[in-house]
Amino acid sequence: MREPFWDLGQRIKTLRKQQDLTQQEFAARLGVTQPTVHRWEKGAFEPDPQTLKVLAEMAGVSVSEFRYGPGGGVRRMVAVAGYVGAGAEVFPIEDQAGSGIDEVEAPPGDSLATVAVRVRGDSMYPVYSEGDILFYSRDLQAHGIDMASCLGRDCIVKVVNGPTLVKRVEMGGARGQFTLMSYNAAPVVNTRLEWASPVRWIKRR
Repeated sequence: MREPFWDLGQRIKTLRKQQDLTQQEFAARLGVTQPTVHRWEKGAFEPDPQTLKVLAEMAGVSVSEFRYGPGGGVRRMVAVAGYVGAGAEVFPIEDQAGSGIDEVEAPPGDSLATVAVRVRGDSMYPVYSEGDILFYSRDLQAHGIDMASCLGRDCIVKVVNGPTLVKRVEMGGARGQFTLMSYNAAPVVNTRLEWASPVRWIKRR
């Protein structure tokens, strides 16, 4: 699966090569580190708004076009379907299009199955802060648990006869069981899940 900002990363890489600069030289020009440029080009992270503005000026295009590509700027909106609150539990509002507590701009490469939830409180700090938006795919709910995409990753999970949570999924002690890891709370061990869908994008507050 592609990294969430793959297309943007390719535009950054193309711009750097057009400037005939190494990643180290490009980083120095932008006031960042070489590993940061490397992560941008891989599509793992996007630059902050000020750096995007500088990159767009270097490329001679608008910020919107550099960020989203030609014709960029017209973006689909996604309903925020609920909150991630105390204990990293998702308190659902509604995950159907056109409803929810708010709307946010869809992440790059999204599909009509993309769902968003807003972080509330500090139960997931320091990885996620209050106000961050987490995106996941509703399509994967219908497929139960895809081991390859879920193990070792932060996922929205539905516990059998239990709550919907945001946890890192690890193998449990028996077949069909999983251990759900938290960042500042005890793990939930050997539990069964109805479905799991990886957190695909994060929109920082």
